[in-house]
Amino acid sequence: MCRLLGYCSRGSASAASLLTEQGLRDFTALSAFHSDGWGMGWYNSGGPEVHKSTRQAADEPEYDRLAHRALGDIGLVHLRWATPGLARGRQNCHPFRYGDYTLAHNGAIHPQAKLGEMLPAEWERQLHGTTDSERYFLYLMWRLERRGGDMAAAIADTQASIGSRYAVNSLNAILLSPDRMYAISWHDPARIPEAELRRRGLASTPDEIAGYFRLAYRVTADAVVVASSGWPQAGWTVLANQSVLVVERATLLTSEFSTGPALSPALPAARDDRQLTGLGSARRPGRNGRGAGPGQESRRRCGLCP
Repeated sequence: MCRLLGYCSRGSASAASLLTEQGLRDFTALSAFHSDGWGMGWYNSGGPEVHKSTRQAADEPEYDRLAHRALGDIGLVHLRWATPGLARGRQNCHPFRYGDYTLAHNGAIHPQAKLGEMLPAEWERQLHGTTDSERYFLYLMWRLERRGGDMAAAIADTQASIGSRYAVNSLNAILLSPDRMYAISWHDPARIPEAELRRRGLASTPDEIAGYFRLAYRVTADAVVVASSGWPQAGWTVLANQSVLVVERATLLTSEFSTGPALSPALPAARDDRQLTGLGSARRPGRNGRGAGPGQESRRRCGLCP
Protein backbone atom coordinates (compact mmCIF):
# COMPACT_ATOMS: atom_id res chain seq x y z
CA MET A 1 0.00 0.00 0.00
CA CYS A 2 1.23 3.47 -0.80
CA ARG A 3 0.38 7.15 -0.91
CA LEU A 4 -0.48 8.97 -4.12
CA LEU A 5 -0.38 12.58 -5.25
CA GLY A 6 -1.22 13.73 -8.77
CA TYR A 7 -1.61 17.17 -10.28
CA CYS A 8 -2.42 19.06 -13.45
CA SER A 9 -1.80 22.83 -13.47
CA ARG A 10 -1.87 25.83 -15.79
CA GLY A 11 1.91 26.04 -15.86
CA SER A 12 4.90 24.31 -14.32
CA ALA A 13 4.31 23.89 -10.61
CA SER A 14 6.00 22.25 -7.65
CA ALA A 15 4.39 19.87 -5.21
CA ALA A 16 5.13 22.37 -2.44
CA SER A 17 3.29 25.20 -4.21
CA LEU A 18 0.27 22.99 -4.92
CA LEU A 19 -0.01 21.51 -1.42
CA THR A 20 1.45 24.45 0.57
CA GLU A 21 4.52 23.90 2.72
CA GLN A 22 2.45 22.48 5.57
CA GLY A 23 0.57 20.18 3.24
CA LEU A 24 3.82 18.91 1.75
CA ARG A 25 5.23 18.29 5.24
CA ASP A 26 2.13 16.35 6.21
CA PHE A 27 2.25 14.28 3.03
CA THR A 28 6.00 13.62 3.31
CA ALA A 29 5.63 12.63 6.98
CA LEU A 30 3.66 9.60 5.78
CA SER A 31 6.96 8.19 4.50
CA ALA A 32 7.75 7.25 8.10
CA PHE A 33 5.39 4.33 7.47
CA HIS A 34 5.40 4.25 3.66
CA SER A 35 9.17 4.00 3.78
CA ASP A 36 10.11 1.55 1.01
CA GLY A 37 11.00 4.20 -1.54
CA TRP A 38 9.54 7.15 -3.41
CA GLY A 39 9.18 8.37 -6.95
CA MET A 40 8.10 11.35 -9.03
CA GLY A 41 6.96 11.55 -12.63
CA TRP A 42 6.34 14.63 -14.75
CA TYR A 43 6.08 15.72 -18.36
CA ASN A 44 8.16 18.25 -20.23
CA SER A 45 8.53 19.04 -23.93
CA GLY A 46 10.42 15.78 -24.48
CA GLY A 47 7.82 13.57 -22.85
CA PRO A 48 7.60 11.88 -19.45
CA GLU A 49 10.48 11.85 -16.97
CA VAL A 50 10.73 9.60 -13.91
CA HIS A 51 12.93 9.87 -10.83
CA LYS A 52 12.74 7.26 -8.07
CA SER A 53 14.67 5.98 -5.08
CA THR A 54 14.56 3.16 -2.55
CA ARG A 55 15.21 5.55 0.34
CA GLN A 56 12.64 7.03 2.69
CA ALA A 57 11.38 10.31 1.22
CA ALA A 58 11.70 12.33 4.42
CA ASP A 59 15.39 11.41 4.71
CA GLU A 60 16.46 12.22 1.16
CA PRO A 61 17.52 15.74 0.11
CA GLU A 62 16.76 14.92 -3.54
CA TYR A 63 13.11 14.38 -2.69
CA ASP A 64 12.91 17.76 -0.98
CA ARG A 65 14.70 19.45 -3.87
CA LEU A 66 12.36 18.00 -6.49
CA ALA A 67 9.28 18.66 -4.34
CA HIS A 68 10.17 22.37 -4.34
CA ARG A 69 11.07 22.54 -8.02
CA ALA A 70 8.56 23.43 -10.75
CA LEU A 71 8.95 20.22 -12.76
CA GLY A 72 6.06 20.51 -15.19
CA ASP A 73 2.35 21.19 -15.54
CA ILE A 74 1.34 17.54 -15.01
CA GLY A 75 2.96 15.08 -12.63
CA LEU A 76 2.71 12.70 -9.69
CA VAL A 77 4.43 11.73 -6.43
CA HIS A 78 4.42 8.23 -4.89
CA LEU A 79 5.43 7.02 -1.41
CA ARG A 80 5.88 3.25 -1.37
CA TRP A 81 4.86 0.71 1.25
CA ALA A 82 5.99 -2.47 -0.48
CA THR A 83 3.60 -5.38 -0.68
CA PRO A 84 5.04 -8.02 1.70
CA GLY A 85 7.07 -10.50 -0.32
CA LEU A 86 8.02 -8.04 -3.08
CA ALA A 87 11.55 -6.63 -3.20
CA ARG A 88 12.51 -3.03 -2.46
CA GLY A 89 14.79 -2.55 -5.48
CA ARG A 90 14.67 0.61 -7.55
CA GLN A 91 13.07 -1.28 -10.44
CA ASN A 92 10.10 -1.98 -8.15
CA CYS A 93 9.63 1.64 -7.09
CA HIS A 94 6.87 3.69 -8.68
CA PRO A 95 6.06 5.35 -11.00
CA PHE A 96 6.41 3.03 -13.98
CA ARG A 97 6.70 4.28 -17.53
CA TYR A 98 5.54 2.72 -20.79
CA GLY A 99 5.95 4.89 -23.88
CA ASP A 100 4.13 8.17 -23.23
CA TYR A 101 2.29 6.84 -20.16
CA THR A 102 3.27 6.88 -16.48
CA LEU A 103 1.48 5.18 -13.56
CA ALA A 104 1.73 4.87 -9.78
CA HIS A 105 -0.45 2.36 -7.90
CA ASN A 106 -1.72 2.03 -4.33
CA GLY A 107 -2.79 -1.49 -3.43
CA ALA A 108 -1.89 -5.16 -3.45
CA ILE A 109 -2.80 -8.05 -5.74
CA HIS A 110 -2.65 -11.65 -4.47
CA PRO A 111 -1.69 -14.44 -4.72
CA GLN A 112 1.85 -13.53 -5.71
CA ALA A 113 2.46 -17.05 -7.02
CA LYS A 114 -0.05 -16.33 -9.82
CA LEU A 115 1.19 -12.88 -10.81
CA GLY A 116 3.10 -14.40 -13.72
CA GLU A 117 -0.23 -15.47 -15.23
CA MET A 118 -1.65 -11.96 -15.44
CA LEU A 119 -0.04 -10.84 -18.71
CA PRO A 120 0.31 -12.37 -22.16
CA ALA A 121 3.82 -13.77 -22.55
CA GLU A 122 5.03 -10.99 -24.84
CA TRP A 123 3.99 -8.39 -22.28
CA GLU A 124 5.40 -10.32 -19.31
CA ARG A 125 8.79 -10.11 -21.04
CA GLN A 126 8.60 -6.31 -20.90
CA LEU A 127 8.70 -6.23 -17.10
CA HIS A 128 11.60 -4.39 -15.48
CA GLY A 129 10.78 -5.48 -11.92
CA THR A 130 8.72 -8.06 -10.07
CA THR A 131 5.76 -6.13 -8.70
CA ASP A 132 2.05 -6.65 -8.98
CA SER A 133 1.82 -2.90 -9.72
CA GLU A 134 3.97 -2.94 -12.84
CA ARG A 135 2.01 -5.92 -14.15
CA TYR A 136 -1.24 -4.04 -13.49
CA PHE A 137 0.13 -1.10 -15.49
CA LEU A 138 1.28 -3.27 -18.40
CA TYR A 139 -2.06 -5.07 -18.41
CA LEU A 140 -3.77 -1.71 -18.74
CA MET A 141 -1.41 -0.75 -21.58
CA TRP A 142 -2.14 -4.05 -23.33
CA ARG A 143 -5.88 -3.47 -23.06
CA LEU A 144 -5.42 0.10 -24.30
CA GLU A 145 -3.68 -1.25 -27.38
CA ARG A 146 -6.42 -3.84 -27.94
CA ARG A 147 -9.09 -1.18 -27.51
CA GLY A 148 -7.54 1.11 -30.11
CA GLY A 149 -6.70 3.86 -27.62
CA ASP A 150 -10.04 3.86 -25.77
CA MET A 151 -8.76 4.50 -22.24
CA ALA A 152 -12.14 4.20 -20.52
CA ALA A 153 -12.76 0.76 -22.03
CA ALA A 154 -9.18 -0.32 -21.23
CA ILE A 155 -9.59 0.65 -17.56
CA ALA A 156 -12.91 -1.21 -17.30
CA ASP A 157 -11.43 -4.29 -19.00
CA THR A 158 -8.43 -4.27 -16.67
CA GLN A 159 -10.45 -3.92 -13.48
CA ALA A 160 -12.93 -6.60 -14.49
CA SER A 161 -10.28 -9.15 -15.39
CA ILE A 162 -7.82 -8.58 -12.52
CA GLY A 163 -10.65 -8.16 -10.00
CA SER A 164 -12.20 -11.49 -10.99
CA ARG A 165 -8.98 -13.52 -11.10
CA TYR A 166 -7.10 -12.17 -8.07
CA ALA A 167 -7.67 -11.08 -4.49
CA VAL A 168 -7.27 -7.31 -4.82
CA ASN A 169 -7.60 -4.76 -2.06
CA SER A 170 -7.09 -1.78 -4.37
CA LEU A 171 -6.34 -0.82 -7.95
CA ASN A 172 -6.23 2.88 -7.07
CA ALA A 173 -3.79 4.67 -9.35
CA ILE A 174 -2.68 7.95 -10.85
CA LEU A 175 -2.14 7.54 -14.60
CA LEU A 176 -0.57 10.29 -16.68
CA SER A 177 -0.75 10.63 -20.45
CA PRO A 178 0.45 13.46 -22.70
CA ASP A 179 -3.05 14.97 -22.72
CA ARG A 180 -4.77 13.89 -19.50
CA MET A 181 -4.43 12.82 -15.90
CA TYR A 182 -6.57 9.87 -14.78
CA ALA A 183 -7.24 9.30 -11.08
CA ILE A 184 -8.53 5.73 -10.75
CA SER A 185 -10.55 4.85 -7.64
CA TRP A 186 -11.26 1.12 -7.33
CA HIS A 187 -10.92 -0.71 -4.02
CA ASP A 188 -12.60 -3.44 -2.00
CA PRO A 189 -13.62 -2.30 1.51
CA ALA A 190 -13.73 -5.94 2.64
CA ARG A 191 -10.00 -6.32 1.98
CA ILE A 192 -8.64 -3.26 3.80
CA PRO A 193 -5.63 -4.45 5.88
CA GLU A 194 -7.13 -3.20 9.15
CA ALA A 195 -4.71 -4.96 11.52
CA GLU A 196 -1.63 -3.69 9.70
CA LEU A 197 -2.96 -0.13 9.54
CA ARG A 198 -3.54 -0.21 13.30
CA ARG A 199 -0.11 -1.71 13.95
CA ARG A 200 1.62 1.02 11.98
CA GLY A 201 -0.44 3.74 13.62
CA LEU A 202 -1.88 4.83 10.28
CA ALA A 203 -5.51 4.39 11.30
CA SER A 204 -7.39 3.67 14.49
CA THR A 205 -11.04 4.70 14.13
CA PRO A 206 -13.44 2.88 11.78
CA ASP A 207 -13.66 5.98 9.56
CA GLU A 208 -9.86 6.27 9.31
CA ILE A 209 -9.60 2.60 8.38
CA ALA A 210 -12.40 2.83 5.83
CA GLY A 211 -10.81 5.95 4.40
CA TYR A 212 -7.32 4.58 3.82
CA PHE A 213 -7.97 3.95 0.12
CA ARG A 214 -10.04 7.09 -0.45
CA LEU A 215 -8.91 9.45 -3.19
CA ALA A 216 -9.95 13.09 -3.11
CA TYR A 217 -9.35 16.06 -5.36
CA ARG A 218 -9.33 19.84 -5.22
CA VAL A 219 -10.12 22.11 -8.16
CA THR A 220 -8.86 25.70 -8.21
CA ALA A 221 -8.50 28.27 -10.97
CA ASP A 222 -4.92 27.15 -11.58
CA ALA A 223 -4.73 23.43 -10.82
CA VAL A 224 -6.44 20.13 -10.10
CA VAL A 225 -4.74 18.10 -7.36
CA VAL A 226 -5.57 14.51 -6.37
CA ALA A 227 -4.26 12.85 -3.21
CA SER A 228 -4.88 9.79 -1.06
CA SER A 229 -4.53 10.80 2.58
CA GLY A 230 -6.51 12.43 5.35
CA TRP A 231 -9.95 12.84 3.78
CA PRO A 232 -12.43 14.36 3.91
CA GLN A 233 -10.86 17.82 4.18
CA ALA A 234 -12.43 21.21 3.59
CA GLY A 235 -12.38 22.16 -0.06
CA TRP A 236 -11.65 18.64 -1.33
CA THR A 237 -14.11 16.27 -3.02
CA VAL A 238 -13.94 12.54 -2.35
CA LEU A 239 -13.77 10.55 -5.58
CA ALA A 240 -16.35 7.79 -5.49
CA ASN A 241 -15.19 4.19 -5.45
CA GLN A 242 -15.44 2.47 -8.86
CA SER A 243 -14.95 5.73 -10.72
CA VAL A 244 -12.29 7.65 -12.61
CA LEU A 245 -11.55 11.37 -12.57
CA VAL A 246 -10.24 12.67 -15.89
CA VAL A 247 -8.42 16.01 -16.07
CA GLU A 248 -7.73 17.59 -19.45
CA ARG A 249 -4.18 18.92 -19.46
CA ALA A 250 -4.84 21.83 -21.81
CA THR A 251 -7.93 23.24 -20.11
CA LEU A 252 -8.14 21.67 -16.61
CA LEU A 253 -11.64 20.54 -17.53
CA THR A 254 -12.59 17.60 -15.29
CA SER A 255 -15.03 14.75 -15.83
CA GLU A 256 -15.86 11.52 -14.03
CA PHE A 257 -17.06 8.16 -15.26
CA SER A 258 -18.07 4.94 -13.55
CA THR A 259 -16.17 1.70 -14.11
CA GLY A 260 -18.79 -0.66 -12.70
CA PRO A 261 -18.78 -3.08 -9.76
CA ALA A 262 -15.54 -3.82 -7.94
CA LEU A 263 -16.12 -7.57 -8.22
CA SER A 264 -17.18 -8.83 -11.65
CA PRO A 265 -18.31 -12.18 -13.06
CA ALA A 266 -15.33 -14.46 -13.55
CA LEU A 267 -13.35 -13.89 -16.72
CA PRO A 268 -10.72 -16.47 -17.71
CA ALA A 269 -7.88 -14.17 -18.69
CA ALA A 270 -9.38 -11.50 -20.95
CA ARG A 271 -7.32 -12.81 -23.87
CA ASP A 272 -9.99 -11.82 -26.34
CA ASP A 273 -12.32 -8.86 -26.53
CA ARG A 274 -15.27 -11.25 -26.93
CA GLN A 275 -14.82 -12.29 -23.30
CA LEU A 276 -15.52 -8.70 -22.27
CA THR A 277 -18.67 -8.08 -24.28
CA GLY A 278 -21.34 -6.31 -22.24
CA LEU A 279 -19.09 -5.17 -19.38
CA GLY A 280 -20.43 -1.97 -17.90
CA SER A 281 -23.50 -1.88 -20.18
CA ALA A 282 -25.24 1.41 -19.40
CA ARG A 283 -22.23 2.57 -17.41
CA ARG A 284 -19.81 2.17 -20.28
CA PRO A 285 -18.03 5.49 -20.76
CA GLY A 286 -17.36 6.85 -24.19
CA ARG A 287 -14.04 6.94 -26.03
CA ASN A 288 -11.17 8.30 -23.95
CA GLY A 289 -13.45 8.71 -20.94
CA ARG A 290 -15.10 11.86 -22.27
CA GLY A 291 -18.61 10.44 -22.57
CA ALA A 292 -20.78 8.05 -20.58
CA GLY A 293 -24.24 6.67 -20.27
CA PRO A 294 -27.01 8.99 -19.09
CA GLY A 295 -26.40 10.26 -15.59
CA GLN A 296 -22.99 8.60 -15.32
CA GLU A 297 -20.78 11.61 -15.95
CA SER A 298 -20.43 14.97 -14.26
CA ARG A 299 -18.32 17.89 -15.48
CA ARG A 300 -16.78 20.71 -13.46
CA ARG A 301 -14.99 23.74 -14.76
CA CYS A 302 -12.41 25.74 -12.91
CA GLY A 303 -12.92 29.47 -12.67
CA LEU A 304 -10.81 30.28 -15.72
CA CYS A 305 -12.00 27.52 -18.04
CA PRO A 306 -14.14 28.57 -21.03
